[in-house]
Amino acid sequence: MIAPRTIALGQTIHLEIGEFTLVSYANGSFRLRDELTGEYQVVHHTELAQQLPPGESLEMADPLDSRPLQEVVDGLDDATRTLIPYLQQLIDGTPVDDGEPNPHFALNISKTKRLDYTVEALARVGIEMPLGTLKRRLGNFEKKGAAGLVDRRVGRKEAPFARVHRDVRSALSEILAGYKNKSTVTYTAIRAELAVLLMDRFPNPEDRPKTPSLSTLERLVKHMSGNQNPTTQAKRRQTAALSPSGMHRPRLVFGPGDECQMDATTLDVFVRMPSGKVDRPHLTALVDKRTRSVIGLNLTESDPTSIDHAVLLAKALVPRRLRPWAKDYDSLGLPRMPWTKHLTKKESEIFDSYCPYIFPSRILIDNGQDFRGTVFGTACDRYGISLTQSPIHDPTAKAVVERFFRSVKTKFCQFVPGFSGGDVANRGADTFEGPLLTLAELSELLEKWTCIVWQNRRHGGLEDDYAEGLNHSPNSMYAACIDLTGHFVLAFEDEDFIALLPTDERTVQADGIEFGGRKYDSPHLAPMRNRKRGSDNATPKVVFHFDPTDESRIWLRSVDDAGWITCHWTAERGMSRPLDEAIALAAHRQTLNSLTFSDAEADVMMVGFRNQAVTESTVAVEQAALTKKKDKERKAANTLAAVLTPDPDSSNDFANFATLEAAAR
Repeated sequence: MIAPRTIALGQTIHLEIGEFTLVSYANGSFRLRDELTGEYQVVHHTELAQQLPPGESLEMADPLDSRPLQEVVDGLDDATRTLIPYLQQLIDGTPVDDGEPNPHFALNISKTKRLDYTVEALARVGIEMPLGTLKRRLGNFEKKGAAGLVDRRVGRKEAPFARVHRDVRSALSEILAGYKNKSTVTYTAIRAELAVLLMDRFPNPEDRPKTPSLSTLERLVKHMSGNQNPTTQAKRRQTAALSPSGMHRPRLVFGPGDECQMDATTLDVFVRMPSGKVDRPHLTALVDKRTRSVIGLNLTESDPTSIDHAVLLAKALVPRRLRPWAKDYDSLGLPRMPWTKHLTKKESEIFDSYCPYIFPSRILIDNGQDFRGTVFGTACDRYGISLTQSPIHDPTAKAVVERFFRSVKTKFCQFVPGFSGGDVANRGADTFEGPLLTLAELSELLEKWTCIVWQNRRHGGLEDDYAEGLNHSPNSMYAACIDLTGHFVLAFEDEDFIALLPTDERTVQADGIEFGGRKYDSPHLAPMRNRKRGSDNATPKVVFHFDPTDESRIWLRSVDDAGWITCHWTAERGMSRPLDEAIALAAHRQTLNSLTFSDAEADVMMVGFRNQAVTESTVAVEQAALTKKKDKERKAANTLAAVLTPDPDSSNDFANFATLEAAAR
C-alpha cells in the first residue's frame, strides 16, 4: 500500500493572503510563518482549507520528502543503490565510475538506445531488469530522486486486495469454483460473468459494488485461484489438481528389488517394423527404484499385451547374455558386478557380468488392462512377486520409470535416425528420409545404450550424502547395496525363463516346425518327425514355447521329457535373447572409485553408437543389393555360355538361335 500523503513541517503553503511555511502542529492547529513579513499566526486545521485561493486545493506532501537524502539512500537495498548512478547516466550522461563519459550515453543519442545500453550494462553487473521496469524506475527517479526508488510495498499492513468489496470477492469465488473441469476462458469472460452476477444480486445500481477493472480482476483471479486459474490450460489444471495438498510422503526402499516400477510408452522413433510398415514402437521398461537400474526392456510393434509383459519378466529373471558389443566393457574399463563372483567359469563366458542382476520382490504397475491380465499375474504368482497397482490419478506414483522414459527420449531417441520430435509440431519434414533402423536393430542399440551408458551414467536421483554435487551411477549404487542389504538371489536358469513364455501347437514335419512363416529345426527332433497316430493316421501336434521378441528360436520338451529342445530358425540365427549410513558411505566410495559418465559424455557415446548402427545397417542393405546383382549377372552368363556351345548337329541351330535371342531379351 502507498504510504498516506500528508503535509509536512517546513512545507510552503499558498493561501489567499500570501505564502506561509508550516512551522509546527499541536492540538489540531497549525503554526504558520509569513514568508514576506516573518510574522506567525495559528490556524485550525478546519480553517486552513477555507483560506486557499478559489479553485485550488491543499497540496499534500510525501513524508519521504522531509527525510534527509542520506537516510533515504541508506534505506534502499543494494541493487537499488547500484541502480542510481546508471539512472543518473541516463539523464545527463554522468559516468557511472566517475571516469571518462561513455559515448553510448551522450545526449545526442536517442533515449531508446540509451535505455537498451543501460539494460545491457545492468546485466553485466548481475542486475536483470526488463526494459519496462527500467523506464518506470527512471520516471520515478526523475520526479522525486532517490525517494522515488523506495519500495512502498514494504511495511504494508493491510491484506492483499483488502480494498476490493467483500461482495465482489464472494461472487468471484463462486464463479471460479464453477470453472472447475471446464474449458479455458479469458479474463474478459470472467469479468463479464462477474458483472452479470453482481447485477442479479444488486438490482439497485446505488447499492451495487463496482466491478473491478480488467487489470485488477486479473490480479485478483491469480490470487484467489492458485493453480486452478481458469485462463490456463485445462490439462495443466487437471494435473495440478492431482498433486497432494499435504506433505509428500515417498515410499522408502531399503535394497535392490524392494520396489520395481513397470510402465509402457510409445517411443519417439520411427523404425521399419517386421510387417514392413514404418511406425513408432512401444517400449515397456522395468526399473528398480533403489538403484535406478533397468531390469528389463521390451520393444513391441503394437500395444503391449499381458503376454508381452510376461516375456519381459521372463527375461528379467534370467541374467543377460553376453552380446557382440561386450568388448566395449573392457575397452572403457567398466567394473564387473559383485553377483558374478558366484558364477562358474562356463557361466561367466555366457552371462553379462557387467550388469546388475536384481530379483523384483514387488512390481508397481498402473491400472491398465494389459498389466492386470491373467498371464502376467500368473507369472508373478509363480515366483512370489507382489503386484501393486498405483493409485488412480496419481502422476507421481511411478516417478522413477517415468523419469527413465524422459531420459530415453533426451539421451537416446533424439540421436537415432527417424526421431519423431515427440509430437507433430516438432516433427521435421525429412523425418522419414535416410536410413531407418529395423525394430531388431533399434532393440539391440537400446540394449547397448542401457547396459553401457545408462547403468554407468551419474543419476540425479542418486545423490551422495558426503560430497555435495556428487551423484552415483546405478551400477555403483547396486555394488554398494549388494553386500550391505543382504540382496543376493540366485539367478534363475533357462528352465524358468522358458516356462514363462507363451505356447502354441504345431506338427513336426520332415524339415522341422513351421511357425510364423519360418522353419525351426534341431537334430533332437528326429524321434518326432512325421509321426502318425490314431485311426485317421494324423500327425500329432506338439506344444512349444516361443519368445514374441526373439524370432531366432523356439523350445519344446523332448520325447522322454528329459529337458528342453532348442530349435533354431533355419534361415538365420536371428537376434540373441536379451536375456542407511553404511549404504551411503559404500555408495560414496563406489562412485569415487568407479568409472561413470556425465551427461555430455553419455551424449557423445550415444552419437558414436548411432553412427555405428547406421553404418552397419547401410552396409547390410548395400551388400544384399550387390549379392542380388551378382547372382543375376552369373545366371545370365551361364545361359549365354550354354547357347554358344558348339553343336555338330545342324538341326539344333534354330533352337540355339531362339535360345540366344531369348537370353538377349
